[in-house]
Amino acid sequence: MPKKLFFILFGVWAFVTHSSCSSGAAIVPANKTRTFYVDAVKGSDNNEGSSPEKAFQTLAKINSISFLPADKILFKSGQQWQGQLHPNGSGMDGAPIVIDKYGGEQKPIINGGGIHSTVRLQNQQYWEINNLEITNYNPVEENGINLKEWEIKNTTDYFNAVLPPKAEKNNTPKLGISIEANDIGAVKHIYLKNLLVHGVNGTIIPDGADENGDSKNNGGIGFDITGTNAPTWFENILVENCVIRDVDRTGLFTKSSWNKRTLHKNENWTPSKNIVIRKNTFERSGANALIVRVADAPLIEYNLFHQCAIKGSGNAAFNFNTDNAVWQYNECRFTKANEGDNDAGGIDSDYRTKNTFIQYNWLHDNDFGMLVTGGGGQFNDGTVVRYNIIERDGKQEHRSDKKRFIFKVSGGATNTQIYNNTIYIDPTQQNTFLVFHKKWSVWPTNTFYYNNIFLNEDDSAAVSLGESKGNIFENNIIREHRLAELNNIKTGEIKPVAVNNGPQGYKLKKGSAALRAGKIIEHKGGKDYYGNVLQKDRLPNIGAYDGDGL
Repeated sequence: MPKKLFFILFGVWAFVTHSSCSSGAAIVPANKTRTFYVDAVKGSDNNEGSSPEKAFQTLAKINSISFLPADKILFKSGQQWQGQLHPNGSGMDGAPIVIDKYGGEQKPIINGGGIHSTVRLQNQQYWEINNLEITNYNPVEENGINLKEWEIKNTTDYFNAVLPPKAEKNNTPKLGISIEANDIGAVKHIYLKNLLVHGVNGTIIPDGADENGDSKNNGGIGFDITGTNAPTWFENILVENCVIRDVDRTGLFTKSSWNKRTLHKNENWTPSKNIVIRKNTFERSGANALIVRVADAPLIEYNLFHQCAIKGSGNAAFNFNTDNAVWQYNECRFTKANEGDNDAGGIDSDYRTKNTFIQYNWLHDNDFGMLVTGGGGQFNDGTVVRYNIIERDGKQEHRSDKKRFIFKVSGGATNTQIYNNTIYIDPTQQNTFLVFHKKWSVWPTNTFYYNNIFLNEDDSAAVSLGESKGNIFENNIIREHRLAELNNIKTGEIKPVAVNNGPQGYKLKKGSAALRAGKIIEHKGGKDYYGNVLQKDRLPNIGAYDGDGL
């Protein structure tokens, strides 16, 4: 072939290849994809790793390989490894690198033993990690007791105790899984599915003892963005069907150094995008189970938060410095208050947030109620709390406020809308504030309460609005109403199917005074808690049920 023709053809080939890859479709020939097997018992690092019979043996061998798009790393079911899994390389769009198991249903176990993190990725993308059990426990820091004993004590010494003292553990900060990004731009497609992450005895320090809040950033799973040179963010993150339990301090968090902004101006604020946290179970986290920071439109749905914040102050879950966060179809229950706690509720729309939606959740038996917070006078604008079932929340008195509460709106929170929720307060919940507004440098302004049912069996219930301004209450029903602070309260028999017995009991019987007695609200979300379609031009019911009555 003439040299000139060869270079022309080579140039065309190179252009087409580059264009195909940059368009998002990975080109990985079928005969180039590789599968590596790891067997802790019968494997050998001198093997090729290409079949179960030729499996590698150690994490060190896996960590020495630079993996390519579409590679698979499979660990033998039911076996255990000690140390850190820190593989190299990145996948591509359409060809992620996958870590999984083979040879049985039991999850392979990787025990970190007290290191920085048991599984670690740094500036890597297009990875999927599935079906592993991950621990990171150091018994030396717990007076020599083993992992099983430590996890049992989380229940007996903390959850089962009434207002136990806060734990103070200056252990080495550690994580089960650490996903890190530094000055690299977008880090895409990290999927964590069907994992069990537990037994991480990290640092847990009481509020105020850690000025920078760094102790919050260790525990189960961390997505951590650092650096100051190149704006960096995560994109297309999925955490699904995982169990994260018995970890100190935090179950799962995202954080970023690209976080500076005000209500009206972004400085270096660079949010992560397309974060989905779905169908996970969080149990017995030392403090917060889930913290979502610096993100645009994160979706948190169908998760169970059970017995969280057992050792220190923390709501089960909160978003901070986010736009358009959506919390839906979650169940939060038995969040624990410790002696002197500030936070022990289910879900918190925290400060430096805009347009948070908390909808279709079942919140029950949490020691504190729900928070909408503009901490220290900072902004929290446009939070919407709608179509939730709230049952027996606010059981313990807040340390500094000396109040039990269902809804607490504080500080610089503005334009908060709380509508079409159904709340049950049982007779044992005495001196409960249905609504409590608090000054935190400033008072909240423009808080709207529409179409809520308060099934109140506390004859000492109260409302405290302080000096907050612009509060509007319309079309709410409060059983046992003696609250002079509120106006435009609907009266009549509410007729729930059955109180104090879970969400299905808060549908309404025919003849209820709440049927078609609500205020029409634009952009109301399309459906009620139970999936009934909301008719555009029809008066809604009061409460979380919009059916025609049973």
